[in-house]
Amino acid sequence: MSFIGNFAAAQSAKAIGKYNSDLYYQQAQLAKKKADINLKTYNQVTRPLFVKNAKKQYSQFKVAAYNSGAEFREGDSPYLAALEFNINQATDLAILDYNAEMDNQDQINQSILLQAKGVGERFKGDLTARTETMRAFGSLLSTGQKFGMIG
Repeated sequence: MSFIGNFAAAQSAKAIGKYNSDLYYQQAQLAKKKADINLKTYNQVTRPLFVKNAKKQYSQFKVAAYNSGAEFREGDSPYLAALEFNINQATDLAILDYNAEMDNQDQINQSILLQAKGVGERFKGDLTARTETMRAFGSLLSTGQKFGMIG
């Protein structure tokens, strides 16, 4: 009579595999949504704020240079210092953009991995269900042979 338990185990394995698969799918969707929100926040809040602050800092730099009495002419030290200031700010912005893109890609990759785990859980549940079903039929055949029902 163990075949009844095997059939029950098969159904349970299938149900657990589906549940785990659905759970990982939901986690993957949440991770993807979080990645989208983070990138949108960077593009609409963090990046514009950095650009605004960079412009303010450059303006303060130029005012300080003018207040010092130095002339702003191409090739002179104040001009070269301003040029370096702009290059450093542009480099910082490029680094911020790169890091935001890499973070977004990492979060999307994590969501894809979660989906793959869900597929694996479904597959594992299906395999366990098949194994238990085979055991149940084997037990059923064995029981039938014992009682002379199967020749």
